[in-house]
Order: sequence, then C-alpha cells, then structure tokens
Amino acid sequence: MEGSPRGYLTMQTMLPVTVLLLLFMTAPRAGEATASPVSRAVFTTAIQQAEPADSLSELRSDAEQVFLFTELRNMDGEVVLHTWEYKGAIIARVRFDVGEPHARLWSGRLLTPDMQGSWRVVVTNASGTVLTEKTLDYNPEDAPF
Repeated sequence: MEGSPRGYLTMQTMLPVTVLLLLFMTAPRAGEATASPVSRAVFTTAIQQAEPADSLSELRSDAEQVFLFTELRNMDGEVVLHTWEYKGAIIARVRFDVGEPHARLWSGRLLTPDMQGSWRVVVTNASGTVLTEKTLDYNPEDAPF
C-alpha cells in the first residue's frame, strides 16, 4: 500500500492472518481428543428417576450393589459398552444400543465382602474407542461402626 511504512501490516492483511491464527489455535491437534460424548459418568449406590442417587469414588459400607451411570450426548444409533474389570480381569460387559441423542444408561454389579479392592469400568463405543473410564475402591471392612 502506497504511503504505508515498510514492514507494517495493514488492517487488510491482519484480518486474514488473525482468522487463520484463531482457527489454528482452537482446532484439535493430531492425537488430541475431541470433546467426549460422555457428559457424566459416576458410580452410585442407586438409580432414582433415571438419575444417580449419589456419587462415589470409594465405597466403605455393606452396600450390596453399585452402578455406573453414564449420560451421553449425540450418540443416537450407536453402540456403547460398559466393561467391568476387577483385579485386571473382565467380569462383565454390558452392551447398550443408544436410541436417543441424550441418553442415560447404567449397569450394575452385585457386591459381596470378598470382592473388595479396586473396580474399573471402561466405557467404549462399538469400535473399542475409550469414551471414559472410572475406578471405584470397594472396602466394606473399613466401614465405620
């Protein structure tokens, strides 16, 4: 541009550069995860009206059952799996055919005192991509009296 000092950017050249920079800074990079379709994943002792009754990271009681509750967004028509693991072994795999864009799903396990220790549930899609995973420490002998 005539009359502009050399080496300075004008508004006409700054706008496209700024837009490109913003796009680059907000785009996911290779290997980076995009937003998960799992909006909530919690262990709970009960489900009440399609909602978790509580939220646990450890269970130190004589509860006989625990659930993993998951809330999903934009997975209508897809398959989701809850894989329950205990001491490195798969104990159960529960399959869900998601039937709506905003879905609430849960699976559960009956517990006995001899099942104490660390439990893990891995939530995946049909191709095995991990959507989230949660762990729960179950120690009924540590329950306060």
